[in-house]
Amino acid sequence: MKNFYLSKVLVLLISTTVLLIACQKEQPAVSQNESPTITLQDKVGGVIPDDELAVSKVPLIMSAEFYARSLSPESFSSFLAKGRPLKPSLDVTAPSVSITSPANGASVAGTINITVNASDNVGVKSVSLSIDGGSSVTTSSAAPFTNAWNSGTVANGTHTLTVTASDAAGNKTSSSIQVSVNNVAPGDIISPTVTVVSPTDQSSVTGTVTVNMSATDNVAVSSVSISIDNTIVSTTTSYSWNTSNYAAGTHIVMATAKDAAGNQGTKSVTVTVNTVIVPPPTSTGVQLIMPSVGNQGGEGSCVAFSVGYATRSAEQYYRTNSTSYSNSLNIFSPEFLYNQVKLNSDCGSGTSIVTALDFIVAKGICTFQSMPYTSSNGCSLLPTSTQTAEALNYRITGYSKIINTDRGAIKSIISQNHPVIIIVLADYSFQNATSGFIWKTFSGSGNLPHSIAICGYDDSKNAYKVMNSWGTAWGDAGYSWIDYSFFETGGKVGTYCYVIN
Repeated sequence: MKNFYLSKVLVLLISTTVLLIACQKEQPAVSQNESPTITLQDKVGGVIPDDELAVSKVPLIMSAEFYARSLSPESFSSFLAKGRPLKPSLDVTAPSVSITSPANGASVAGTINITVNASDNVGVKSVSLSIDGGSSVTTSSAAPFTNAWNSGTVANGTHTLTVTASDAAGNKTSSSIQVSVNNVAPGDIISPTVTVVSPTDQSSVTGTVTVNMSATDNVAVSSVSISIDNTIVSTTTSYSWNTSNYAAGTHIVMATAKDAAGNQGTKSVTVTVNTVIVPPPTSTGVQLIMPSVGNQGGEGSCVAFSVGYATRSAEQYYRTNSTSYSNSLNIFSPEFLYNQVKLNSDCGSGTSIVTALDFIVAKGICTFQSMPYTSSNGCSLLPTSTQTAEALNYRITGYSKIINTDRGAIKSIISQNHPVIIIVLADYSFQNATSGFIWKTFSGSGNLPHSIAICGYDDSKNAYKVMNSWGTAWGDAGYSWIDYSFFETGGKVGTYCYVIN
């Protein structure tokens, strides 16, 4: 779910350790029916970038089309874990590999360890061992890339051992030596048979999952292990796997069993963690019913408006099959949220989207009637015990992320009545949008990262409809449009957008 890089200005912004992103827009206060009365203040606000580790563990929503475009499970998982663009690999450098033990020409007997020295400009994915030019007999996926080999599986005499190192891009290098096998008598040459009982191959998992394996051998199994992404997590036949500690995407679960003679059997399955594949949208255009447009004034509360006011309110409206919006029933307080999640006491400080969503998961959000928004109180007002208790009734169970360039997933989610929270790099043309404006190019100045909500799309316009928090004097009475392609190539900030589950 393509070029994820923005302009040089954006790259510079994202590269900072702690980035405060302005998201204020001075607009006249607007009186609205059943909507907040907001007093404009000349204050600076901000959005704080989400913590990458926390984001990696957020469940992912993906369109089937986007998923199909991934090059491989390995490259897809790497992209999700690191937030890097998924594009054809430019790595054409093959690994280097050599056998360090046994020595060339050595005399061997029984089960021996074939150890190698392998390196790559990016990383070695695996090292396999083959005998006399045949197929691979064992594979090692972690340094120091040691493969156990039972020499009793071949006749006495000279044999060629070949190791092949591979990287994630498919580049390979092989190295061979010859050894003299001198076994007194054939030993046990049959490897254990291994099965991954659960989870099943190509399944989707979430939460805590029980990994079960079984193994049998013609003599006896001497040891077993379970590994996830080439890291051993258990030396028993069962493991309780907390998938919330792993990035959303594909992961490899491998079961291994050995016998006393050193024979080894393995079985692996690929599972998708915390990822939902959604069908394509069924409509060419959708416009959600949203609460009245608000105005954040001069405070840095754009995240509180996009997450708490716009998105959480719309979720409540659709979940309860409402026919109208009400400040006491289904419009929620950005004041309650902003004053508790902003970085510090400065009203120009901001917060991250994940921080705001995590807060609503844990503590909820109270209604607008209980705690109206104003930018004139110094943003120091904290909720009362009554407001805090009310907020608990409006907690959410969770939220998910969508890759910004996965157009199919964004449209599919919107068509299911879920607004999508995004951050854009608003230039002067966007900041000064008027009626009929569709944002298609950068004006070249005034770059201002800002959090808003996608609340519709129209294929005839090739654009997303967005709800802003700069009052009704902006755009089309507080709404405007962003071209699909422009959003994907330059208008967005970061890798992901978010949706309440």
